[in-house]
Order: sequence, then structure tokens, then C-alpha cells
Amino acid sequence: MTNFARKEIVSSTQLVRQFSTFMNFLKNKNLEKVGIIRNNEMEAVIIPIEEYEKLKAQAELNQRKSIKDFFGTMDQETFDEMELALKDCRKVDVNEW
Repeated sequence: MTNFARKEIVSSTQLVRQFSTFMNFLKNKNLEKVGIIRNNEMEAVIIPIEEYEKLKAQAELNQRKSIKDFFGTMDQETFDEMELALKDCRKVDVNEW
């Protein structure tokens, strides 16, 4: 879980009232992120666009990795079976768990 400094956590009401202030803090790198709390629970995080683009690029790179990247050398039959099992897992709706 990501840690937040006290100044990085705001209520949704405070964010609405001071939106431009928080956007300027992010733009000027006075804050790395802003955690938004609603009903005493963390609901969302605002990050600068550069950070979002880095995270998105990393996620895309991770998705392109093959099963072989994680398990090393394996025969083609085992690889094909694992690839098929992985595709089936991706079809599962996480809300069913």
C-alpha cells in the first residue's frame, strides 16, 4: 500500500473548494500525489500526467511479458497449456470471487 504524507490527503469537499490549488501543487511538484477521502475512506488518487504515463507504459510492458519470462525454459507443450490457462483466467469476472 502506498503511504501518504498528511498534506497529501484531502477530503472530497476540500478538493472541490481548492481544486486549482491542489492542481498547482501537483504541477509545481510541491506534492507527488493527492489522496482523496470520502466518508473516511480513501476513494481516489490524483497524480501528475507524467507519472500516469510512466505507470501506464510500465503496465503495458508488464502485460507483454510472456509466461516464459516468469518460468524460464519450458517445452512448447507446457508453454501452450499455461498460455491457454492464463487466457481462461483473464476471462473470469473478478466480481464472482
